[in-house]
Amino acid sequence: MKKYFYLLLFSSGIFSGAKIFAQQDPQFSQYMFNPLSVNPAYAGSRGMLNGAIVYRNQWTGFDGAPVTQVLAINAPSRKGKVGLGIEFVNDKLGPKNTTGAYLDYAYRVHLGKGKLAFGLGAGLLDYKVNWAKVEYKDQSDPYAGIGTTNITHPDFKFGMYFNNKNFYCGLSFTHINREAYTVVKDSLTFSSVTSLHKFFTIGRAFRINDNLLFSPSLVIRSVGGIHEGSADINLNFRFKEIFWAGLSVRTEQSLVFIFQYNITNHIKLGYSYDMTMSKLRTYQSGTHEIVLGFDLNLFQSQVMSPRFF
Repeated sequence: MKKYFYLLLFSSGIFSGAKIFAQQDPQFSQYMFNPLSVNPAYAGSRGMLNGAIVYRNQWTGFDGAPVTQVLAINAPSRKGKVGLGIEFVNDKLGPKNTTGAYLDYAYRVHLGKGKLAFGLGAGLLDYKVNWAKVEYKDQSDPYAGIGTTNITHPDFKFGMYFNNKNFYCGLSFTHINREAYTVVKDSLTFSSVTSLHKFFTIGRAFRINDNLLFSPSLVIRSVGGIHEGSADINLNFRFKEIFWAGLSVRTEQSLVFIFQYNITNHIKLGYSYDMTMSKLRTYQSGTHEIVLGFDLNLFQSQVMSPRFF
């Protein structure tokens, strides 16, 4: 089989006759600039219409490596207690293509000097595998005759998010209904289970002087048990409220270099490069991620959280 079929098996949770648990959700290096993709409770927290378009090309040069596109938009209600969001996600990995569409709802309450939000995301997740794109050593392999499988199920996520002027933290869960995507054809059973994913994020902003801001953050991702996951420790700096530069260290033996430029007061462009330090580096040339973000203060409200969040 082609290399990407092995990658598909071990990265997407596909199994036949046995269960494989692995990271199924797309992994983003610039999570701090697109929190809605991690936590539905973030919706409306900036006090303005906020959105991001994300393109991620992982493990460039590796056959069938993940390619992900995201569109995420959120805004508060006029009174600010409710936030609404919408997300579209397309994630391609070898012969597998996963497409999701979600509506997010968040409700915020005052807590101390900040606000605590509870959020729920509900949508549809379409799971498609084109088995004809797999190259088999044995053409009599029974999976060669399956063709294309395509299944759609509802999908839900839940999150909590607290933020004040200089601090934020969040806890979220995706695929809380843990749907099973199963196809039975003749004597074959093809099945994939969406495992419960857990995300914890925390960040703080420190004003060094009028021209320099230091904003460290942390994200912990977990699938299944506590030892099945990864973490990013990020150190970001903002210069003159125009340019961001940062470095992340990932437990999966990767270094991530992050840059963002505020084109205008309303539009920003971010780029990150993941450099793999493991043996996988000999088969690919790194990961590229581009984020185009925008802010529009529709209600001319007083924004509680600063723009660096």
